[in-house]
Amino acid sequence: MKQLSIIITYHNETPDQVRRAFASVTMQVDVDFSDIEVALIGDGVAAMPNDLFQAPRGLVVRQLNYQPSRGAGVARQVGIDHTAGNYFMFIDADDELSDVFALRDMLAPTREHDHDLIIARYTKQQYRRDGFNYALSAKYDWKAAYGKLYHREYIKRIGLTWHPDLRIFEDTYFVGLACELAQDRFYLDKPVYVWLWNPKSTVRKNGHEFDHQLHTWAESNRYILEILRQQKPSVWPRDFYEYMADLFYREKQHPAVDPDAFIAEHTKLLVENRSLWTDEGQEQVRKLIIRDSEPGGRRVGWSTAGMEKYLSVQIKLLRHAFDEAQNHA
Repeated sequence: MKQLSIIITYHNETPDQVRRAFASVTMQVDVDFSDIEVALIGDGVAAMPNDLFQAPRGLVVRQLNYQPSRGAGVARQVGIDHTAGNYFMFIDADDELSDVFALRDMLAPTREHDHDLIIARYTKQQYRRDGFNYALSAKYDWKAAYGKLYHREYIKRIGLTWHPDLRIFEDTYFVGLACELAQDRFYLDKPVYVWLWNPKSTVRKNGHEFDHQLHTWAESNRYILEILRQQKPSVWPRDFYEYMADLFYREKQHPAVDPDAFIAEHTKLLVENRSLWTDEGQEQVRKLIIRDSEPGGRRVGWSTAGMEKYLSVQIKLLRHAFDEAQNHA
């Protein structure tokens, strides 16, 4: 078994973009390429010319393409299913590894111990009117698929796969659960990956319409809470209350592009977690909403006006769902 499988997924990227992502792998130093394999997964597109991927001696490179497009999550799962490395990692085809020592540094901790996860940092390229600038990710990022090594046996043991119904917010589900359920996380305080600016990427295209897909965001969180309820009930209430507090602000900042679809998905989540919506639970959500608006919070300076109305709406949604269930009984 090889030590590392690198899964590069592509959909609407140009050959030059895919070649750049691949070259950032082949330019690595102080690694044994015979212990690495690369899988290039084309999501709903034809294969790239093989001559784009000139590999150093020992490096195994394969392409796998399928129709129709099913999204980045499915593409990554196809990559997992068709590789066999002890660890696997993801590179989006419009990104690249940060420097020639990225793989060396990420693999170093695995030489002494099989950690469930290696979590490194990444650099985010941002475009402003005066040009590009760069921001470093948080040290303990639990959201982005990249900049991480996943231990294959650990992921298999917890039964985690990329959810086929999620074409966006798929990282929220897979990465969040992989990090939450891990018992052995190694944090590498170094950027190993560059999230390059691409105005056509899923999270940036159409004026950041991605942020307004609250129905899919709620759906992703519903799947997460279902798994936590089963596998780690000790953190299930915490994550539910944090979702409810976060939603209060998200609805203000990113109104749902499809309100009916959002209400339907959010109501399902409420119903499935209704045992937590007690007086004590509502008070916990109040505290989180207020905390987030205070110094050190995630929404510093944001108004909490409308909080009580927001909470009362949740009660009405639950009552309506209960009445509907009674009418259909």
